[in-house]
Amino acid sequence: MELSQITSPDQLKNLDITSLQVLADEIRQQIITVCLKNGGHIGASLGTVELTLALHRIFSSPQDAIIWDVGHQAYTHKILTGRQNRFDTLRQTGGISGFLSREESPHDIFGAGHSSTSISAMLGYAYKNPNWSIAVIGDGGLTAGLAFEALNQISSLELGPSLIVLNDNQMSISANVGGIHQILSEGRAPDFFGLFGLEYVGPIDGHDLSMLLGTLNAIHSRPTSRPILLHVLTQKGRGYAPAEDSPALFHGVGPAQAAKEKTEAANFLPEIKSSVSWSDSFVSELILQAEHDPKIVAITAAMSEGTGLHSFAQKFPDRFFDVGIAEAHAVTFAAGLAARGWKPVVAIYSTFLQRALDSMIHDVALQKLPVVFAVDRAGIVGADGPTHHGVFDIAYAKMIPGLKIFSPEGRQDISPILTEAFAARCPTLIRYPRGAAQDKSTPLPIQKTKNLAISIGPIGVRVAEAISKLRQPMDQVHWVQIRPLDAVLIKKINDSKYQKIFIFEEGSVLGGIGETLQSQLRGSEVEIIGYPDAFIPHGSISNLEDQLGLSLSKIMEKIS
Repeated sequence: MELSQITSPDQLKNLDITSLQVLADEIRQQIITVCLKNGGHIGASLGTVELTLALHRIFSSPQDAIIWDVGHQAYTHKILTGRQNRFDTLRQTGGISGFLSREESPHDIFGAGHSSTSISAMLGYAYKNPNWSIAVIGDGGLTAGLAFEALNQISSLELGPSLIVLNDNQMSISANVGGIHQILSEGRAPDFFGLFGLEYVGPIDGHDLSMLLGTLNAIHSRPTSRPILLHVLTQKGRGYAPAEDSPALFHGVGPAQAAKEKTEAANFLPEIKSSVSWSDSFVSELILQAEHDPKIVAITAAMSEGTGLHSFAQKFPDRFFDVGIAEAHAVTFAAGLAARGWKPVVAIYSTFLQRALDSMIHDVALQKLPVVFAVDRAGIVGADGPTHHGVFDIAYAKMIPGLKIFSPEGRQDISPILTEAFAARCPTLIRYPRGAAQDKSTPLPIQKTKNLAISIGPIGVRVAEAISKLRQPMDQVHWVQIRPLDAVLIKKINDSKYQKIFIFEEGSVLGGIGETLQSQLRGSEVEIIGYPDAFIPHGSISNLEDQLGLSLSKIMEKIS
């Protein structure tokens, strides 16, 4: 049976090993082809092709719930569950999601874009359920506190037949760190998981279809009273030499990286670095300041490459900490360092920092500890979609007493902001977007025209360009420090008695800085243009910005 004929996982039931292996090869080629065209999480999904075929061959989805952690590794699952003919739309505007989505398919039992949710969700499905419930979690995902909280509950629940598949590829995005990695690599897994009441099976080769099918069939045929943990060893990037050689680099690729289909992973680096990103601009300045201040330290939650901190780690290995996929711990650890007189910088994506909100409030802000939050990927991130868009950081951060918030317009803002943050006696949040860092716009003097545009963060450059193209003059005020707001400047705006004020921000309008400003502006009609009260779908950044009214053309339409 050819891959193009697969419309349901039920069709795998009667296929022999040889046919399944042919399908595995075809699936691998389709994943490589589509990811090199569209971008995507190529490494993790290439590592789980045989595992996914075996799971769908032995179990019956969706009656048997297969719950994937994160979704990075679930492209084969998507192809086998009725989306093969649309797989070339992966991560495209209007196409299928790069992650799991309950709205997209009944086989996507539980949506995910952040790691370590699968075991908790599986326990909910398995409670008094006669059908199988299966969680597929990576060894990186197992480092998060949420996974341990779920493991802690397993022995106290009345569960139906339950299976945890530990997909051990020795990687998160970067190489794994810490005690769990040591337990797995040193052969101590049976004792460890046995302490939680699990029956341990493995480790087995996750690319040997015969072994996978035999093991899973034995588990399926003889369910035990205890949940089972199957330890599977896989290779990230399996079947694509550049991804095998450089799994961190090929965790996720963008179309610009992959367009030329180069054969050596190192050749991709010039394309990635062709323009200096916000992440690298921030870390470059952080390194400069750390060279003069030995108290500056940096912390990441398994995202050293994504946040740019790998270069800091190379320069200051004894002042860099990767805590694994544990955002809340990263923040509280930083609080402890700050209490001892260190100057910690916690670099986390906006959407992942949501997991550490309580730690920000209770452990940092309440104690007035000077932790610096480097909030990467603030704003629309594109094809990764709603699980990764940095939409809510302003709204959830601006309610925290004593927290300063900065949103640089251009790379020139980073140095003075960091200098102020390290001198402050309070926590500071610095948010910046994905993509190439830009230069600041040239500020124009206030002319007291009829209308005013207020811009917050990097969108100020685009607003300034739109104003420059207008026939009629228009004033612009740009905010870099957005909490606390400049009361003197607000008074000056009120005194100018503008007829119409437009506020542009790259964050949620509901709870955003625009709302705060609007409540303090008097005598003017105010319109806020930002992100709506909805989860924003995946798509290209340019398309999404246009839909949201934040592209250059839409800004010009709005203010003209």
